[in-house]
Amino acid sequence: MAEQPPLGEVFLASCAEHAGRRAVVDSDEELTYGQFADRVTGRARVLGDLLRPDEYRIALHAANSADHLISYYALLVAGRLPFLVDPQFGATELQGIRDSSGVDAFLTDRPGRFPLPSGLVPVPGSRHVLARPTDPGPDVERPEPRQTTATCRFTSGTTGAPKCLEFSHTAVHGAALNWTSGTGLVAGDRVLCLAAFTNGLAFNTSLLPVFLVGAELHVHRGLPTSDGIAKALRRSAATRLVAFPLVYRLLAEAPAPGPDAFSDLRLAVSAAAVLDPAVREAFESRYRVRIADYYGIAETGPCTFERDPGHTEGLGTALPGVSLRIVPHEDGGSEIRVRTPSMATCYLNVPGGLEKRLDSEGYYRTGDRGLIRQDRLYVTGRLGGPVNLAGRKVDPTEIERVVLAVDGVRDTAVFADQDARGETVLHAVVCGSLDRADVVNACRARLAPYKVPGRITLLPAIPRSSAGKVRLAELRGLVTETP
Repeated sequence: MAEQPPLGEVFLASCAEHAGRRAVVDSDEELTYGQFADRVTGRARVLGDLLRPDEYRIALHAANSADHLISYYALLVAGRLPFLVDPQFGATELQGIRDSSGVDAFLTDRPGRFPLPSGLVPVPGSRHVLARPTDPGPDVERPEPRQTTATCRFTSGTTGAPKCLEFSHTAVHGAALNWTSGTGLVAGDRVLCLAAFTNGLAFNTSLLPVFLVGAELHVHRGLPTSDGIAKALRRSAATRLVAFPLVYRLLAEAPAPGPDAFSDLRLAVSAAAVLDPAVREAFESRYRVRIADYYGIAETGPCTFERDPGHTEGLGTALPGVSLRIVPHEDGGSEIRVRTPSMATCYLNVPGGLEKRLDSEGYYRTGDRGLIRQDRLYVTGRLGGPVNLAGRKVDPTEIERVVLAVDGVRDTAVFADQDARGETVLHAVVCGSLDRADVVNACRARLAPYKVPGRITLLPAIPRSSAGKVRLAELRGLVTETP
């Protein structure tokens, strides 16, 4: 079997094949594939001059932009190891990433607001700057990435230090090929991506697949308002929209539908959480565009996709090379297990952690409850553990640790709840002599914005068992009774 070429070579070869076609469109620039390749190779030379030989692990902490794409592929072409970092991560997460994964430096687009004390070096021809943290960090041996690793991505930070996933050149390339062949992505497609490139939804559907087939990637900046999305659709004449379920809810409820913005759109891709059937019905009825759910996990890459427009329930059938199993669980439910050719190799900063999630045949234990009916996957819930907030997994214990550190807090419990719209939110119940604003301010100072509790209730005491465990049913009752 021929050895998998490095991703940098795969990318440049695709650019050469589609040189005259339009590749990337941002709010203030557009690039053909030839121009894209030139910018990437030029940035690779610049970074080669700026980075020391021992600065190999470079974290990209920046919002979606053409510049983001150029820096990412430049790191690959320059032979460095890029770490894709959620731009919402704050000081706690970034310090955890640096300490546990041995990141050497950061490329950031917010030099004035970068959360870690750092020496900053401008990157010529880019909005990004090179940030070298000045704190030496802990004196511990750094974990070594596998020689086959091409890219590192992170889970959502469920334990303070987000788990660092290593993906090989073969896995990333294989995931992209599976997506293009399994979903029918072609050169004539124009993809408008509203998910952060660091998230699995964008990484699996847009970051490489679009460029393999010579399609166009349109980058959206700013908040995902219904009006802003409609304008972006008009500008791009997008044939595919990639977004989280919240976006489809916003569009379904938009007061001015503006259906002309959707005239070229043939497919809307949704993932990360099961789409509310009422939202799907309202969106598809209003815009005459099908929403195709896809099931994927950070550790395994894309798993399923709904190809048949006649099916509106479930999460589709397995993509090429993907194997799904439903395994009985000890609590009487059933767990979805998956095995894919695009699975992560390991957790860089949690040795043996990923391996423990695999069964004896290499299937990943997802922690999702589900079933397979007529070859289609249905997710029915979670076995327990992290809360899914619009595609990001959040461990309530992390928020509890932050709240407990606030002056005046005696006890706290954080759990998943729903707001008036039926959206999942974090609910923090706090005991102590303080105000809600004190809790919110402390969380905003130490956590990513999406981890700040959406609801906060102050109670005299939290019901616990003799073993100290929260009696959640009783707590929910108390919260309901509290004004």
